[in-house]
Amino acid sequence: MGQAAAGPRRLSTCPSAAFEFAFAFEFSLVSLASLAIRRIVHPLHLAHNGHYAQERYLREYERTQYLPFEEVQRLQLRRLQKRLRHAYLHCRYYREQWDQAGLHPDDIQRLDDLASFPILTKADIQRDRDAMIADDMPASSMRLDHTGGSTGAPISYYQSWDVHCSRMAATRRHDRWAGYQLGDRSAWVWGAPRDLPPDTFKSRLRRKLIDRTLYLDTAHFTAGRMEAFSARLREHRPKVIFAYARALAHLAGHLREAGLEVYRPASIITSAEMLSDDDRAVIQQVFQCPVFNRYGCREVGVIASECQEHAGLHTMAEGLYIEVVVGDRPARPGELGKILITDLLNFAMPLIRYEIGDMGCWDPAPCPCGRGLPRLKGVAGRVTDFVVGPDGRLVSGVFLATYVVAKRPTLGQVQIWQTAPGTLTYKIAPRDGAPTSSADLDFLRTSTAKYVGAGTETRFEFVDELKPEPSGKFIFCRSTVDPALVAQ
Repeated sequence: MGQAAAGPRRLSTCPSAAFEFAFAFEFSLVSLASLAIRRIVHPLHLAHNGHYAQERYLREYERTQYLPFEEVQRLQLRRLQKRLRHAYLHCRYYREQWDQAGLHPDDIQRLDDLASFPILTKADIQRDRDAMIADDMPASSMRLDHTGGSTGAPISYYQSWDVHCSRMAATRRHDRWAGYQLGDRSAWVWGAPRDLPPDTFKSRLRRKLIDRTLYLDTAHFTAGRMEAFSARLREHRPKVIFAYARALAHLAGHLREAGLEVYRPASIITSAEMLSDDDRAVIQQVFQCPVFNRYGCREVGVIASECQEHAGLHTMAEGLYIEVVVGDRPARPGELGKILITDLLNFAMPLIRYEIGDMGCWDPAPCPCGRGLPRLKGVAGRVTDFVVGPDGRLVSGVFLATYVVAKRPTLGQVQIWQTAPGTLTYKIAPRDGAPTSSADLDFLRTSTAKYVGAGTETRFEFVDELKPEPSGKFIFCRSTVDPALVAQ
């Protein structure tokens, strides 16, 4: 690996007093700019857009993270009871389901009582979404979104603008655990263009004045693009890198093998994919900084994150009630089970006992950091590989989930397999056993050629069911092709 770039933490070793003064002066200006963004520019931006509730939620979450565990549970119970009563009164789907099962929100006297209520699946949402929307919520108070499809079964859903503010505040709190504050420079190794700002004057101005971000799109990975991004990292000098776990591990491995100069940020936050021990090791070895793992999903935002102790992931307990179950019973501490999530704050379209498609286990021990938020010891779930195009380009499996499969929810559940460059097989388990339409198949062919490369051979295999691995992981995209075939 090449000599690490002289990042901000190393420049002070320069013997030149003038250089040290110049760097200290620049660092002070950067700190003042970040402070101004956090205290003035961003609050004004939120107020202008009617989203100032984000600041209120952030103040709440900074306080509640250090509540004792028992007090966190009492807060969850109050919010759960309110959430279920509202869902029963205003969401036809839940009222019918619970009446049929002989259940009522007043049955919830303890958090454990929720275990008697039915589980919500992705298939339920695909089939009955409109019946889950609260009838007392005006359309102007909600926003429509959809998942990326990395579990193979994309869904669309509604959330209130208020809960959107709460989730942004949760993200900001968890970012702070890794040392990132709003206004700090950042870089993103990402593969979902809808998360990237549009190329407009307003967006460029926001990126310059507020976000201060640099992007590497993993939809089209080549050696040249990775090396150009590395050079831009040294110029941009971000405090934190946000990244798809597998994508950053691949970037790190390429930089190491090429012997290139590597910029050292203060920390790295990985998300969107499972972070394996091997990927964490190569990222930390190359970038020489701590990696903070994060677990979340589009439907409910941040679910859990590592703190500075890196001993499990603290859940976003103020806004989510999380269960880990084995069959019909709660999992024992350390026992792997299905993760179920109840959103405690989204009154627009509540997700109650939502089976997200991942597995996890609890760590009951208190964290040395002092936070009272429950901790997941580990998470096993979505796994995606890169696929290799006919021209040698690498394309992130998460990108294909978001911008190919998720665009056609009528497909049902989908899995991608690759055994040779420039060839993809879509395994499809149709919804309700219905035949897959020719329009859906044509869309897959066209989109595959667009993103993976012209000349890509697209094949289809229809199955009754797509099962997860014995570990509980669902492999959305699996390629056996050597990624060393990456194009220049």
